[in-house]
Amino acid sequence: MSKPWLDLAEKTLGPDDTVERTYSCNFNKQNGYLCLGRKKMVFVNVKGFLRKSYEVLLDAPYSEVDEVKLVSRYNFEITHNGETHQLQTSDITAKIVVEGIEDVIKSSPVKPKIPISGL
Repeated sequence: MSKPWLDLAEKTLGPDDTVERTYSCNFNKQNGYLCLGRKKMVFVNVKGFLRKSYEVLLDAPYSEVDEVKLVSRYNFEITHNGETHQLQTSDITAKIVVEGIEDVIKSSPVKPKIPISGL
């Protein structure tokens, strides 16, 4: 059975990109999933309990990401086109997510130069 949030993430990434990693977290206090593709990252917000709805809150090609910064044990920031977004994890440390972002960026075919700080 497919996951609707993952289907939306794959659709947002486009036909020539795939989801490499996903992380459950909060994005600007909105619950959902950070999905890392080979060319960009997206955040899919999940709302509701019985009737869930899904919305893309971040659609960021790596070429438009200015910085990824580890802030604390469970918090990190992504700066996209000059706007800083606060992300918070709960089940894993933020360092694991930031290292995952770094790994996906290194293997990306677009070879973006994104500063990773706080590690």
